Amino acid sequence: MIKFFRKIRRRLLSAGETGRYLKYAIGEIALVAIGILLAFQLNEWNDHRKKVKLEKEYYCRLLDDVKLDQEQIQNLLRLAEQRLVSSNESVRLLLDDRSAKIDIGTQVSNATKAVYSDFEPNNSAYEDLKSGANLNIINDKSIIKALNHYFNRVEELKSIIMINGQHAVDISFAHDDYFENGTVLASLDEGRLTVGLDEELKEAVLSLDDNRLSREMRNRLLNESLEFVGVNTRQIELYNLLLQEIEQLKGKLGAKCEAG
Repeated sequence: MIKFFRKIRRRLLSAGETGRYLKYAIGEIALVAIGILLAFQLNEWNDHRKKVKLEKEYYCRLLDDVKLDQEQIQNLLRLAEQRLVSSNESVRLLLDDRSAKIDIGTQVSNATKAVYSDFEPNNSAYEDLKSGANLNIINDKSIIKALNHYFNRVEELKSIIMINGQHAVDISFAHDDYFENGTVLASLDEGRLTVGLDEELKEAVLSLDDNRLSREMRNRLLNESLEFVGVNTRQIELYNLLLQEIEQLKGKLGAKCEAG
């Protein structure tokens, strides 16, 4: 193509057609300029297309992380609801003098089971997005604002959940005698001692427990169980607040992920 244009230029110059040559030269320059402009626009279009594709990938990755958060919190919520059931059942048993010590011990233990479980948000896509200049890939700045709000809110609610759970753990471990409050009997029946303790040792330990709950211990456990009702009710409230935050963020990210 270049040789073709050179031949035309030489022919026009040799023929002395200066005017036609100048017109040709101007046309050639314009043609080259248009070619450069088209190449530049094509390059810009490719870059834009890649950026749009990467932006959507980030929206979908963020959405996947949030869905994993939702699954994790739903599992923690189910545990809190089970603890609340046990908390109420322990109150019910403690109000009845005929209740067996082992049943009381089991429900009291279940009332604080995994109460200190920590929620760890899945933030790999968010952290990746914040690294380098990747944050500029997100054109919709309301999404950045929503992400910042979500992770700040998660840390806030997590802190309350952990303090709340620690309160229940502190109450549970404040006992000096686990024979007296029924914990040993409960653990021998369906807890860790059923697996970890040798059979002959189980018999020996059982012989040390008189299977009677003192009036003083019954009152103490009743007060603690009522406290566990409050703790687990609060845990459920907090997990539901987290789920509400997730639903809002899922809506925003879902629309972006599915667009285009």
